[in-house]
Amino acid sequence: MAELTYTLGEHPQIIELLSVLEQNNLQKQKEEVQALVGYIDGMEGKLAQMMAEMKEMRLEVGKLHDKGIRARCTQLVTAAEGKIQQARTMVSTAKVNLISSAGHMVQTFREKGRSALRQAVQALRIPAVLSRMERGFSHAGRAMEQCAGKLDVIRAELHQAGSHMKSAGRALAGKEVQQDKELEADKGVLAKLRGLFLSCGKTFSGMERGAGRLAEKAGGEKSSVKSELRGLKAAPAAPHRQAAGKEQAR
Repeated sequence: MAELTYTLGEHPQIIELLSVLEQNNLQKQKEEVQALVGYIDGMEGKLAQMMAEMKEMRLEVGKLHDKGIRARCTQLVTAAEGKIQQARTMVSTAKVNLISSAGHMVQTFREKGRSALRQAVQALRIPAVLSRMERGFSHAGRAMEQCAGKLDVIRAELHQAGSHMKSAGRALAGKEVQQDKELEADKGVLAKLRGLFLSCGKTFSGMERGAGRLAEKAGGEKSSVKSELRGLKAAPAAPHRQAAGKEQAR
């Protein structure tokens, strides 16, 4: 169980692999492995933080008085947690695979020498690993934006219902009916939940861009995934802009 406390960069098998690559003057290969290791460690931390924030938000949602609104918001939180967990599983799988591969590569070097070690690093297909992670983060980011959009509908319905009740009360009291006020974007549990969805979406977008940059750098001009990555990056651009435009509406 103690192994679970290691970050990837602190894992003995990773440290040994990097040392072997250094000793054999395979600097480019060492840098590629280091970049992947650092990226995975960073993503684990961000995903853990997102999940913790979502769990805290679930507690606040659970205090909402309206049972219908509470149930709908809880469903959105559950969907968001599911996407975060999918991303965590993806990163965890990449971490476990890299640790296993590191042990095999060191063993390969001991048995077959430097040339076989270089080939073993190439066989890791680091650009392809990163491109898969980029796609996963892209999907997760779009899912967070969709959650925010669904919450906008709930908030608009709630605001409209509240306005109607106020107008009816003023009419019964013989007072002039006032115009509906603009929905305030920074108040209430629902507004806070919306902000968390958008924040997670932006974090996933940053993780997606990071994976794309590393994939292109590791693959160089010979990377077979470059055109695919660019196509994938172009697709979610519009939803991100739309989400930013919605910041002024509750």
